[in-house]
Amino acid sequence: MKEKEVNLTASQKISDKLNGFIGAHAKLIVGIFVLIIVLVIVLAVALTMVQSASDKKFNDLADLETQFSSLSVMSADDEAYQNTVDGFRTAAEALIASSSLDEYPGAKAELMLADIAFAEEDYQAAADMYRAVADAQSGTYLAELAIMNEAASYDNLGDQEKALELYNYVFDTFGTDSAYAPKALFNAGRLYEALGETDLAKASFEQLTGLYLVTDNGAVSEYARLAQSHLITMN
Repeated sequence: MKEKEVNLTASQKISDKLNGFIGAHAKLIVGIFVLIIVLVIVLAVALTMVQSASDKKFNDLADLETQFSSLSVMSADDEAYQNTVDGFRTAAEALIASSSLDEYPGAKAELMLADIAFAEEDYQAAADMYRAVADAQSGTYLAELAIMNEAASYDNLGDQEKALELYNYVFDTFGTDSAYAPKALFNAGRLYEALGETDLAKASFEQLTGLYLVTDNGAVSEYARLAQSHLITMN
């Protein structure tokens, strides 16, 4: 028998075995194929639902930000203020419940609620909410903002040592490139001075002017200017 005919016979045997297997297990093969298709469809639907839910959260956040902007120009004495802020709180809390503070929409909603508490001089409630955001958003710019506002809350509560601790934490943790570093250093110097730590106050102001009076890109921090002026009065 020629080699070509031998190969052909072998191929036929393989083909026959394959056809026999398919014939004997046709229902199983069709079932597996259908299951794969169903799983693909389920996955596609799930991904679509997740994306839709995410889009809804960001749309809800955009609505909240619009409401917040309206509140920021209203007086707490306005007759409509309380109804507006109550509606805002309800919507914000619903978004937080659906998003959690680990996600941007939920964290941003919590920050706005904290800002309202701060504006209403409920500084402890504001501090607690800022802390919740800082813990959930560790390492993000939202955490930096939250800690700065938490420090301001404790400053208004009269707890200068706690405020000082937080301002120093911002500078020590997020570094000189943080957008909040100049403000944190200035407030640290101010609080050191208020606590009678004159040398530490001067050191903070001098560090601030050295780093930010003139930066590498030529920008000048207003807090560095304030520190420079303050150093003159301290000498």
